[in-house]
Amino acid sequence: MEPYAVTDAVDDELVDVLLTPLLTEGAADVVFDTLSYSAGPLPEQQLSSQTFPETVPVWVCYGEKDPWTPPQRVERLGRLERVEKVVLLPGVGHCPHDEAPELVNPLLLEFMERVKERKVVENAI
Repeated sequence: MEPYAVTDAVDDELVDVLLTPLLTEGAADVVFDTLSYSAGPLPEQQLSSQTFPETVPVWVCYGEKDPWTPPQRVERLGRLERVEKVVLLPGVGHCPHDEAPELVNPLLLEFMERVKERKVVENAI
């Protein structure tokens, strides 16, 4: 449960959703391939790239108690020109969508509204 700061979020349903695919035939090979394959460019590299579309809004949210994502890294992301908003989720770990959907879902709705607004402006130009 290391990534979860909100341990009440870890229930039988979540364990089943995460574990069942790992118990299927061939899963070990897939997990090994995934873990041994380069994940590709880091978000910092993608957002700094000249090929990243300037019109795409970028928001970053992260859990205050995330054991795997250092706050310094998120702060660096927040300084990138393309990042519009950085949101710290208090008391939440690495999986905020599982741990605190009451915090994440409104952010997602707000972000989608932002994307929609930007599309309307682009189409009007």
